Amino acid sequence: MYEDKELQEYRDLLKTPDHFEEGFSWKTVVGAIFIGFLMMPGSMYLQLVIGAGIGPAARWVTIILFAELAKRSYSELKQQEIFLLYYMAGAALATPFQGLLWSQYLVQSDAARMLGLTEFIPTWIAPGGESESLLQRSFFHRDWMIPILLLMGTQIIQRIDQFGLGYALYRITSDVEKLPFPMAPVAALGTMALAESTEERKKSWKWRVFSIG
Repeated sequence: MYEDKELQEYRDLLKTPDHFEEGFSWKTVVGAIFIGFLMMPGSMYLQLVIGAGIGPAARWVTIILFAELAKRSYSELKQQEIFLLYYMAGAALATPFQGLLWSQYLVQSDAARMLGLTEFIPTWIAPGGESESLLQRSFFHRDWMIPILLLMGTQIIQRIDQFGLGYALYRITSDVEKLPFPMAPVAALGTMALAESTEERKKSWKWRVFSIG
């Protein structure tokens, strides 16, 4: 049977772990609060103002910040904790509720009024321009109930599709085709590089490659 040397070399970059550890701790709780109250609103604001969010850089900014804070506190982040921060930052910065902000802006915008579009925007997208919720500048209003329920339903369906179909494709790729995930080792090695101690960094190539990237 033909063996692809480059494929085998890529597989050997990340060894299969022989044990697993708990990654949920007070550090990840503080990280979740930081992501929810600072990074996520900042990403939404930039997306609405300039049309471009923070993007994947926010993940690494969060991880590097907490890794340096842990170092200054004579502590360290484990690989499992770094992975949780990486995953939470990615999930939060998807900003599913950003569409509600855009919808309420659209129904009140002068451009939409001038073009006569506001009367054609259905209430399941956003309440009408005369709605009290827009005057109160609050989503905690019954006029927003249908758009929010539709958004939550969409998120639930997407998660079912992601975990259901994603797991099926994983089994096909990993067990049947026996192929490595294309970019998963890259992200995993990046988090491992940040979790390395000072002595390990002197001997390892991961930190140098991460710094160059």
